[in-house]
Amino acid sequence: MSDETNEDMPARLFEDPPVVFTVIASSDLPDLERRNVIAELEKSGATYVQPDIATGRPANFNGLTHIFSATADFPGYDDAVAAFIHVARPVWVHQCLEKGKQVNPRQFSPDPNLIMSDIVVACADLPEGDIEAIAGGVLAMGGQYTAPLTKIVTHLFALSIDDDRCQLAIKKNLKCKMVLPHWFDDCLRLGKKISERPYMIPDPEILRPQNAPPRPAMSEDVKGATSHMPSELPPTPQGTSESPRQLDIFNNRAIKLGEDLHLSTNLRRTLDDLIVAGGGRLVDDVDQADVYICQYRSGPSYVRASQANKDVGNLSWLYHLITYNKWTSPMRRLLHYPIPRDGVPGFKNMAISVSNYTGDTRVYLENLIKACGANFTKTMRQDNTHLITAHTKGEKCDAAREWGVSVVNHLWLEESYAKYKMADLSVNKYTHFPPRTHLGEICGQTMLERKTLEDIFFPPVKEVKAKAPKPTSTAKKPQRRDPVPQSSEDEDEPLDDTVPLQEVDNMQIDDNMDQNVQPPTTVQKAKRGRSDASNMTPALRKFVDSGKENETPGSTGSRGAKNRAMSKLHDAAADIELFNKEMKRKGGVTHGRERGSATPEPKAAKGRKRKSKEAEDEDEDAEGEAAESSARKAKKSKAGKNPPVARRMILTGYQRWVDNPKLEQQERNQLRNLGILITDDTAHVDLLCAPKIVRTKKFICALADGPEIVASSFLDYCLKHKEVPDPADHYLRDKLTEETLGITLKESLEQAKANSHHLLQNWQIFCTEDVTGGFETFKFIVEANGGTCMLYKGRTAMNVTKRAFANDDVAAESQGDDEGDTLYLISGGTAKEKELWPRFGEMAKKAKMVPVVVKTDWLLSVCMRHVVHWNDKWKWEGSDK
Repeated sequence: MSDETNEDMPARLFEDPPVVFTVIASSDLPDLERRNVIAELEKSGATYVQPDIATGRPANFNGLTHIFSATADFPGYDDAVAAFIHVARPVWVHQCLEKGKQVNPRQFSPDPNLIMSDIVVACADLPEGDIEAIAGGVLAMGGQYTAPLTKIVTHLFALSIDDDRCQLAIKKNLKCKMVLPHWFDDCLRLGKKISERPYMIPDPEILRPQNAPPRPAMSEDVKGATSHMPSELPPTPQGTSESPRQLDIFNNRAIKLGEDLHLSTNLRRTLDDLIVAGGGRLVDDVDQADVYICQYRSGPSYVRASQANKDVGNLSWLYHLITYNKWTSPMRRLLHYPIPRDGVPGFKNMAISVSNYTGDTRVYLENLIKACGANFTKTMRQDNTHLITAHTKGEKCDAAREWGVSVVNHLWLEESYAKYKMADLSVNKYTHFPPRTHLGEICGQTMLERKTLEDIFFPPVKEVKAKAPKPTSTAKKPQRRDPVPQSSEDEDEPLDDTVPLQEVDNMQIDDNMDQNVQPPTTVQKAKRGRSDASNMTPALRKFVDSGKENETPGSTGSRGAKNRAMSKLHDAAADIELFNKEMKRKGGVTHGRERGSATPEPKAAKGRKRKSKEAEDEDEDAEGEAAESSARKAKKSKAGKNPPVARRMILTGYQRWVDNPKLEQQERNQLRNLGILITDDTAHVDLLCAPKIVRTKKFICALADGPEIVASSFLDYCLKHKEVPDPADHYLRDKLTEETLGITLKESLEQAKANSHHLLQNWQIFCTEDVTGGFETFKFIVEANGGTCMLYKGRTAMNVTKRAFANDDVAAESQGDDEGDTLYLISGGTAKEKELWPRFGEMAKKAKMVPVVVKTDWLLSVCMRHVVHWNDKWKWEGSDK
């Protein structure tokens, strides 16, 4: 009896709920595999719908529930998503058959925005909070998480090869990659999946002290898409024994070539022949066309074609179709779609250079800069506004830091172009450079969003138009809607560790107070705080630059019912909410709580017994159950919604949570339930909490926002009484430190409110690289007060400008006796730094300014008092020579 039941089960598997499907043929899905998928589905009760032979897409989406494809790059993908049809990779079928039930297709989506969709993750002996963060992030980004280690695991996160699970994976010869959790964190920061190679254990490359820059990497995504106007004719594909016809990409498609292409007679004749040879035909009326080719996003033909949901691309896209005889969306690659005639707003007066990208990737970026409307400079000049680089090593990167030029990766340029708006440089992903990774490997992966283009260039027609002539293709296209957003910009990006400020004079700078702050546009990571735990993820070391700049190479030639939709969104909501919360934790997802010791509490003995059991358990069903259990647990934990944020708090010097990360997370949650959000965003602060007046970066920067300042007793009261007291009852009083620093906290706070981040507005302050505390620390403090901090390494030819004072009385008063002709260099007293003093003096005199080399105490005192003032003890002796 049971045997008959098991035999009947596959026949009913895809009947309830019913599966009505089609399979998209592509080079990524061999014909034999495609036929096998169809056979397996039909055998198990699914209904197959034959796609339109001419277009390679369903004639319509009526009744369809699933589309199976190895890639999202096929005609009608956006339409399917807009119709709430499940689009999944064929592996979904095999997983359903193995588990004997229909699994969630979201984890099998070919959407390239779901960067973890093809991985199954397990974790070794990591802190519990990190495991929860990884599980939530993986599920949110389309992947799968499993608690037991099974043979379907693709990635095992561990800190050491000596971990029991790593040894088990080696013993069982499991085909999974054992990587540091750093890899996951860097992928999420960038929103792209980078190579695991530098993070693989044992002996991960990111932990080796290497001076050489990362190895150059090329991306296949820019192949055939380096320019919007190719200079050479495309080669036609060669026929095979299975498919003797050489070109059939245009079968039954009507093509309209736009007038703005300005094609020569010979080129037009050649293209006509290629299109006809590929099974298409040329038309003169855009209303009769299926495809419209043009150069710019303007003109009535472009607008009509776009509003009618026709395929609109440029000549480069047309050449790509001819070369590879394979359909690809013109929105898949940035330079396959018509460019904006006047560039992207904000780029007109920009001078941008490129560093460390090579080959086609470099050519692609050069042309993308020009398409944005900016000026591309082959060499790095002092008047450059931006430097786009694949990593932070090289002469151009050094010069950019000295000259105050913004250093970004290519994602800033690509997303600015895709969104038709200059991206905010304060977003961490644009200034994040993973160590030992060459970002050229993920170049060209950013796609255009139809909704963005529609809103700007071809708004939908409000009035009903007369019926247009019917195009050749019979495939009806419903209105599209974009799938998962292209990227998620975390405004409150996690802030990394920095070296605490140090004592220079008789003013003590509090040590080891701020563990998790990072300047908004830092280029390289600062050193980690103390850690003596064997379980702590090793800190990354700094590398020494030794690279030379690359030359520019020559350019080469070229979803369907409403209930299913709501079910999908409900399934993903908990994972996405958990992931977004973890992304805002200090230090990122996997390094969310920097601790004095990262050693987790000893696990109960039953944990060891479980490991012994799982060593013999390789049943894949356990993975599915574990993943679903994890998702249910996440949803349950999020059932009670947090109240809205009433106060944003900066916390510094608080000792209650030191060496107790579990208590920290628990009490942070309690505070959040009271409406208090502990944040690292010093620019938007309601409360500044500290045990006393401390000269930490958090305290100084938060002070500039003029928050209420409370003692740590405020926090203790909240946690003890589970209610928020009046901050005035816990005002920070510290007479001893006030006398030591020569300030009055109340007066400093009033002045900070009046200055409103403008204390150092229009100030240009230089700082040495080796100054105690680090250049990035002082850069953060200066910028928090409205000034500009520039790295000084001995160059005399730098842009130096005299200060222009603000007109309002309060701002003028805060400037003290300064006349605007003094140029300050913040320096330490090392021999290396002293060598820079004469050259700094020479540079200042060239700008007709008075050079003053100061100790760090000058800036700290100014920013604590919030008035520019002077004391001779802050000037370095001998700096005038």
